[in-house]
Amino acid sequence: MTIGVAAFGDHAGAAVYEAVLGAELLGRGAIGGFAVMAVLDAAGAVQYRVTQRGGVSALDLPAGWRDARVAAIISSGPDRPEPLTQFLAGADGVGLVTGHRLPNLPGVDGVALNRAAVDRLAGSRADQASRGQASQGRSPWGQASQAPTPQQAVDAVLQSHAEWDAGLVAIDVHGRLGMANSARVSRRDDLGEFSRVTPTASLGLLHNSIYARGDLAAQLGELAWSRLQGNDTDPRFITLRHAVPLMPAARDCVHVDAQGAIVAIDTANPRLAALDRISTAVYLKTDVRRDGVLLGVTATELYVRIHAGAACPVDLPAQNTLLLAGRSSDVAA
Repeated sequence: MTIGVAAFGDHAGAAVYEAVLGAELLGRGAIGGFAVMAVLDAAGAVQYRVTQRGGVSALDLPAGWRDARVAAIISSGPDRPEPLTQFLAGADGVGLVTGHRLPNLPGVDGVALNRAAVDRLAGSRADQASRGQASQGRSPWGQASQAPTPQQAVDAVLQSHAEWDAGLVAIDVHGRLGMANSARVSRRDDLGEFSRVTPTASLGLLHNSIYARGDLAAQLGELAWSRLQGNDTDPRFITLRHAVPLMPAARDCVHVDAQGAIVAIDTANPRLAALDRISTAVYLKTDVRRDGVLLGVTATELYVRIHAGAACPVDLPAQNTLLLAGRSSDVAA
């Protein structure tokens, strides 16, 4: 597995989703294939959505999941062993454990590492059933002092499996975060990580084998953290939802509506509109404007079908999406 993200706080669902979508747009590697996302719903129950291909944009997510307060995700290349939920463990009223590499590897006792971490969060395996009953109508964390923190749970599992190929990220119902790589994984030179915890929000991210310009983990972490902080006045992602005209202009510019949908594309490339094939419709660092106001510039490119003087969406949703860099407040008009 290539990337795992867990979050707690307002819009935690949106935060983990957008972190992986950002990885698909900014990075290259084993990404954009299988994905598993899990949330704790309003009753504290674990809910899953999975896909084998297409990445996070292929997940059929309920609208309310963006506002889930406890969420986690894991993603990598396509066609992974079923059931896909084995890669992201959770327990009702307790929390979620994601990760990267192979967090589902069985440990010395035959229990998957991610499941072992969740079991530790819930207390001991022996009393999980009684804790589950106790959770009806109240949080099982009435006895939180008797159970380890997420960091203690992750450390205990990985320290006893130092040469297992796994990294874990755990989040509990109170927003406590724990994350680490095994000793084996820590020796790799292609790792990225990001973590941040405040009294109201938590975010942890681990990845490997995703190649991008700059510090990808920091970029993804800040993107997700912005969502947790409610900084969503302007869109961070814009989408080509239907064919839009390619208009000749002296300067490239993408025009969007209030929902972040692309409504027109200005291009200074004299050859672009005449093409009839897949091509780059929007170049890096192209201005993005809404009602004439500059929102930022594109951090990724739009590679879609050009036909009859228009940019047309392609089948894979992520390919119809652009990530913005900069805001109207920090990009000169």
